Parts: sequence; structure tokens; C-alpha cells
Amino acid sequence: MRFTVLLLLLTACSGPSIDNAPRAGDTQQLPPIEWRVVDRAELERAYRAAGMQIPERSELRGFAARLGDGRTVVYTLPPRHVDDDVTTTLGHEVMHVALGEYHR
Repeated sequence: MRFTVLLLLLTACSGPSIDNAPRAGDTQQLPPIEWRVVDRAELERAYRAAGMQIPERSELRGFAARLGDGRTVVYTLPPRHVDDDVTTTLGHEVMHVALGEYHR
């Protein structure tokens, strides 16, 4: 019984739906990605340099950017544990590389 309740709670905690989600059987071609692991100060500097403004009260953990020379770069803080916020952020940003803007 406890397992079922936990499973239902975890299922209910999902975020917003993906606007242009791929379907089973789809193939997404990804460009080469450069992953830059940086500290918080460099993450915020790179974010601003990419033309984005950090919202107040934001917990910026990473972002994806296409550089002027066509390279795709994902910036994140250093990961510390399997499936921590940073590894989740890395997956989120790789989905932006594959799908572009997929959420609001």
C-alpha cells in the first residue's frame, strides 16, 4: 500500500507537458555538443553573455546555447551525485538541443 501511494505521488509530481514531444519510434539527430562545467559565477557570466537575463530568485543550474560559429554548448555547474539537480539539468538542456523550445 505504501509503495502504491509513493508511486502515485511521484507520478503526480511531473512538471509541465512537453509541447513538441517526440513519439516512440522517432529519431532525433543531435549536433555535436560541447559540455562546459563551470562554477556559479562563470555560469551567470556566460548566461548574460548569451544575451539572457537572470530572473530574480532564479536558481540557474545550466543552459544551452548555440555559439556564433555554430557550435552547440551546454553549460552546467559540476555534478556531485547520480541524478542530482545538475544531471537533471544536463538532460533538460540536451532536450533543448534536440527539440528547441519545448516548454513555456
